[in-house]
Amino acid sequence: MPTPPQRRIIKNDAGVWTVDGRPRETVTLLSHQHPSNAPSKSLITLLVTLPPNGATPPHTHGGASVQALILRGASADQMNDETEPTVRRAGEAFFEAPGCHHVVGENAGAEGEETVFFAVFLVDDEVVEGGLGGLVVLDVDAEGAFYLQSIDIIK
Repeated sequence: MPTPPQRRIIKNDAGVWTVDGRPRETVTLLSHQHPSNAPSKSLITLLVTLPPNGATPPHTHGGASVQALILRGASADQMNDETEPTVRRAGEAFFEAPGCHHVVGENAGAEGEETVFFAVFLVDDEVVEGGLGGLVVLDVDAEGAFYLQSIDIIK
């Protein structure tokens, strides 16, 4: 199995897990629906902004299917056992199947440029019953322990 690029997953002074101390994404909830043709499922749309040099630690999505569309900038993403990240630019999309391991997610845009994308999740209602934090589960292996942490959702 290919090894993802070497990155240090560290906790910053604010207690947030980061990739090499780089800035993290901000997430804005745009909608949360319960489609009548998908019982016990939530359809959630998020606007994700990766600041310049931003990166997200390796993670999964709580069993969700995720469709992403890059709106501005560029994103380098490596999934599961892919041998290297794929760079996608504004207008391009990618899909993460349930159980997908997103091992690299980082801003690949021009220097000083943020990357912005829509992320649409189809997920079991029980995953988001107590809030949307279960949508992104970090698999941080640092300090000899396995940590689960969710992203902060801006409403």
